[in-house]
Amino acid sequence: MHELRIRKAVDADLQEIIRVWKSNIKTINTASDIADLFHSFKKYFFVLVATSAGMGFENNVIGFAGGAIRGGHGHISGIAVDEEYRMKGIGKDLLKTVEHEFIAKGFDKVTLEVRKSNRGAIGFYEKQGYKWQYIVKGYYADGEDAMVYEKKI
Repeated sequence: MHELRIRKAVDADLQEIIRVWKSNIKTINTASDIADLFHSFKKYFFVLVATSAGMGFENNVIGFAGGAIRGGHGHISGIAVDEEYRMKGIGKDLLKTVEHEFIAKGFDKVTLEVRKSNRGAIGFYEKQGYKWQYIVKGYYADGEDAMVYEKKI
């Protein structure tokens, strides 16, 4: 039986965060890019882990949310959950955990970018109270536009 829980990310989680990020997010970010972001803003990174008592493994990372500070407010840099664990409220819980950390630091809004083609993520963010603000043409390395979303917290 697996127990799922969210906790602050630690250095030992970095390789698993990179794995989850690169296997679930369409990105050209390298492991080094992700590591730099993690080390710069570790206090805003959280992981979802599956633990099994007596089963020989603990803290198997199956999702993460990473935040950063951008322009004096909170910013979601990346969020992903391994495919077999999606649609169970985990992404919502991870997002809320990062938002609470931003609130604790006195921020009043959170922003994020999402690919214009990523209908699933757009729907997810809108359900969580994020409002579309504007488009950044050619934001992604492959030329796709980004939609910028914001939430007042």
